Parts: sequence; C-alpha cells; structure tokens
Amino acid sequence: MLEPQRLFITACGSGRSSTHKIHYRQKAKRMLRFISQFNAIAVLSCIVMDLISSRSLAQDFGLPGLRLESKEFFLRQKSELAAMKEGTVTFTVQQKVRLDQIPEGAKEVLIWIAIPSDEVHQKVLSLNENSVPDDYKIVQDKDRPGKFLYSRITNPKTTELDFLLEYTFSRAAVYTQIDPEHVRPLSGLERSMLSEHLAKDALHMAVTSKVQSIADEVCGQETNIATQAIQIMKYIAQSVDHYSYSIDPTMPRCGLGDAETCLAQGGGCCTDLNSLFVALARARGIPARLNMGYRMLEENAGKWVDPGYRCWVEYYVPGYGWISADVVEADTPDEKGHVQWLTGLTPRRVWLNQGRQFRFADAQSTTPVNHMHIAYAEIDGKPARILPEGDLAPQITRTIKFDEVVPSSARIDN
Repeated sequence: MLEPQRLFITACGSGRSSTHKIHYRQKAKRMLRFISQFNAIAVLSCIVMDLISSRSLAQDFGLPGLRLESKEFFLRQKSELAAMKEGTVTFTVQQKVRLDQIPEGAKEVLIWIAIPSDEVHQKVLSLNENSVPDDYKIVQDKDRPGKFLYSRITNPKTTELDFLLEYTFSRAAVYTQIDPEHVRPLSGLERSMLSEHLAKDALHMAVTSKVQSIADEVCGQETNIATQAIQIMKYIAQSVDHYSYSIDPTMPRCGLGDAETCLAQGGGCCTDLNSLFVALARARGIPARLNMGYRMLEENAGKWVDPGYRCWVEYYVPGYGWISADVVEADTPDEKGHVQWLTGLTPRRVWLNQGRQFRFADAQSTTPVNHMHIAYAEIDGKPARILPEGDLAPQITRTIKFDEVVPSSARIDN
C-alpha cells in the first residue's frame, strides 16, 4: 500500500502563483486533518485529481522530485488498489503436519514447520496450537522471510508425531498494471541493495551458458526490465509444461526445483518452472526471487486434503517495486491468464516463506535446506525425507481442512 504522505506529495504537478500556493497549502492542511479519521488512501484519492497540476506543495515539503507523471499513472495505482480490495478472501485453516517412520529407540527429534505470517498482501488474524508438544518456539531464518514452529522432542514414544495448528488469515489478490514508459533501468543503489536477487550462481537457479543463451534469444535487443520479464514469462508458459506426477504417473517425479532440469525435461513442477524464470531473469539483470505456500482450491473446502504446495515468483521493476507473478496460472490455453497473472496473483493461497537455502540455528546438519514448503526435521541428527527416495515414501506430510469465512469483497486494512 502506498505511503499516504508520499502519495499526497506526489499528487502535486505544475507550479502556481503565490496566491494559489497559499490556497493549496490551506487546502492541504484541511484535508490532512481528515486522514486520521478515515482510510488515508480513500481520502487522498479524492484530492489527488484536484491537486494534480500543483507543484508548489511538493516544493513546500522539500521533495519536489516526488510527482505523479500523469493522471493515468494515478489511475493505474487506483486500479491496483481496487483489485486488491475486491479480491480479498479470508480463510480459517486446520493444518496437520505428520512426521512418521521414526525409528524405535530414537533419542531426539527436531522439527521446523513452515507457518503463515504477515506479508504485504497477507494478514494473519489468529494462530493456535491445537496439538503441539510443549517444548516449542517460533523461529526465523536470519536471512529469509518467513516463520517456523520449532519443536524438540526427546525420547519419542511413538513412530509418528502429529502437529496440529489452526489459523485464520486474509489474503488479497494482486494485480499490477505496468506501463513500460514509466520503467527506468536499475540504479547503482538498487543493484547493490538487491544483489542477492541478482546472483547468477544460486543453487538450482544458476545462470549457465545455456540459460544465458536462451534469455538473450528470448529478449533480443530489448532493454526495458518490465518488457523483458513478460517476454521470459511467456516463453516459459509456451515452451515448457507444468505437470503433476499425481495426475500423470508417466511424468517424472517432482524434485528439487531446478532450472536446468526443467529445460532438460521440457517441464516440471511449479518449483522447476519458477526456478527457470528466476535464472532467465537474472541472466538479463532482472532481480527475481521465489516464494512458497499452498493453494486453497474451492473444490477442497470443508474436507481434509493434501494441498501440495505452490510457489511463485516476484521480479523487481524500478518505479513499481516487486511484481508478483504465477507462470503456472498464467499458462491457460486461451492465454487469458497472461492478462493478469504475469503481473499478479489470485488470492486463494497462503504465503509461508521466501527464498531458498534455509539455515536453522539448532540443526545438526550443516547443509542448507533447499526450500521449506512443509517442514524440515532431523531424527538423531539425520534429516528426514521430504521427497521420495527410490521406493521410500516421504517422512513429512501435510494435510489441511479449510473454510472461507469472509466474502471476497472484504478488505485488508494495513
């Protein structure tokens, strides 16, 4: 959500005479007094159009560079806010994570379970531990957004442990209309600040010679960051397939989420496709990062199901910030998904964490955790299986039961 004072200041355009300057200053003070009583964005949206041609107030605030480029620019932001308001959904969720196949005689179990927390498009309204061992705490990777329930169990008495949480959260749809004319190149400061998200040697998302060649072929001579990001998204949607082993057993099993593997197989799970996007984007100097969560499909409401997991990406566009996108949802046969989901997300999902290569302070293993879509556990210092290994099933599973509790017209007030 835009900072109200900044939006107000940027609403000022061309100069006025000194008489008009006093008039607009007085008008501004009157309007600012209302902001404490009403939603700041709603109030300011009413006055922005009236002040659109005044530069004097911005000069008075000492920030003459903060301006709206045009009325159309403001209308794009208004459209984005409206889309978020109309697309907000609230869910109550029961989530059960199970760790099984614990060897008899095990001395110690450590487990870190991904749980929802607040982020720019999501607000957690409640979080309760329905059935969790007493020895637990909430922790966070020092370098990665997202929170985890950490529990230590000594001398477990059974070969399986269940962790049942209940939470309520609201999430807004995201849709950003980008005008390439308002996109500038990355500044030096942005490159430095976002260096982690420009790294070309990230595990499973590396910019290899093959990735670089594809990125250059897809984008050609284009230099606009937003245009290149869309070109890369469309290339992935058209060139590689999203598939699920549970739907088609002839397809390769989902694996680590690797860009090169996605290219070699001609597709993969959502983690593979989004890892490929991150690699291709970074090959063109576009900051990109991965987010993890799972979806709340309408047909699954009210029953216990395995939600799987869903990851999506964000890419950074100067002048717009981080843009959310889901290449899987955008890949519709009629390409209608391209209109919205190359620069947006549906609200029927929960965000859990961001990034890869997690490190936890009490873990005995020194190998970073590839991604945290459910949990990470160690049994007497040995990591539990999160993916199938040959004929061995995963040791960590998750099921959920959810209900939609607020109509989609509800609103998140940040």
